[in-house]
Amino acid sequence: MTTTKKTECNQADAKATKHTSKPKPYKKARLAAMLSRPRGATQSQLEKALGWQPHSVRAAISQLRKGGADVLLDRSGKTPTYRIDAAA
Repeated sequence: MTTTKKTECNQADAKATKHTSKPKPYKKARLAAMLSRPRGATQSQLEKALGWQPHSVRAAISQLRKGGADVLLDRSGKTPTYRIDAAA
């Protein structure tokens, strides 16, 4: 009988600790806030501030675009900069 209890507990723990692919809401808000700054943010700034890998940053920016945000990529300077267009 104790083995079934252990199995049930392990299954419950496994369900509780599953990782989801969606970024946490507060990180999305931080991302949007950083992109809303007048000068925007670079890829490396976003990676460091959010603790994400480069592909995760790009995916989250893509999700913002799908959600209706007008995210621009400015390549005029040394480092490409993402920003949300405030005029839109």
